[in-house]
Amino acid sequence: MRKLLPFLLFSTLCLPLVHAAPSPSQTIVQWDNDLLTGSDRDYTNGVRVGLIRDLDPNQATHNFLQKSLYKLSGADSDSFFGGFRFLNDAPRRFAWGIGLTQLMFTPDDFTAASAPTGERPYAGWLGLECSLHVKNDFSASSVTLSLGTTGKLSFAEESQEWVHENISDSPIYQGWDSQVPGELTANLHFDHKQRIRFLDTTAEWPLEFDGYYEWGAAVGNLRTDAYVGSLLRAGYNLPATYATPRVQIGSYGHALFREEATDVPALSIFGFTGVRGSAVLHDISLDGPVFRDFNTGIERKPFVGELLLGVGLRWGACDLSFSQTIRSDEFQGQDENQQFGSVMFRVGLTF
Repeated sequence: MRKLLPFLLFSTLCLPLVHAAPSPSQTIVQWDNDLLTGSDRDYTNGVRVGLIRDLDPNQATHNFLQKSLYKLSGADSDSFFGGFRFLNDAPRRFAWGIGLTQLMFTPDDFTAASAPTGERPYAGWLGLECSLHVKNDFSASSVTLSLGTTGKLSFAEESQEWVHENISDSPIYQGWDSQVPGELTANLHFDHKQRIRFLDTTAEWPLEFDGYYEWGAAVGNLRTDAYVGSLLRAGYNLPATYATPRVQIGSYGHALFREEATDVPALSIFGFTGVRGSAVLHDISLDGPVFRDFNTGIERKPFVGELLLGVGLRWGACDLSFSQTIRSDEFQGQDENQQFGSVMFRVGLTF
């Protein structure tokens, strides 16, 4: 691991400096908000703007980014533990991503000067994410470095007030002075997705099915956890691009297991459903900062489950999806499951 991390960290920070020929790129905008499901509490808002860009497979391996991807994929004989061998020996494709994300959490009672006992504390996070991706016809692996901050520099209070005053006409929350204090965060995230191959038999059916199962982990003072899950899609002319419907650090919309054919119909209509279970060791929005004394007043639950339901539409290079997530209780005393809606827009460009 000591040999892998220097390549990973240095090259991830230098992503914007990579020179490459024009190649497929995906720009994605995601928005989570619980007002879309009729509530205004707990995980109340999340916004991301992200870009993922494929690397030219014919480009010479001469920069830190591509060398890091070769380390991760096992294409380099000196790779860490032989690389991610579950990628098999199928031809590999490489990509890098960058994104900006803001997350926001509030209690149920907007009038209190601090979160009441048994309710979620005020918290915000603003961060930059840089990711490396390696994929083939069977699976896709991603490693993401996220750097950010909690507290006032997350601008969660200002963002919520602007939205509530100018868009939603919702009440102004009064307890942001009690939010989880500022702490610089550094997190490393790993995600692996594996294609559900027996669903390939439906490719010629009028109603096509596909999907993947996944596992991943994160370590750092923002969040330390591990998860397993799955996502299934059903519809007409399923696109090659999978766009994670809700805001998830490091997971951007891109063609995971196959490249998009040039002769497919422009229109795709589909529905999707997913499940995920997480084991959480640390969450800064619930446990508070690692390097500062701060009592959030709540006890985090170690296991959290999620159910996702949604619909999507693709026309040409553009995708639009709407979904709803139901999340189990994250802390002791939470009186009902969290629900929030998500809107995702993606456009594919070549530059």
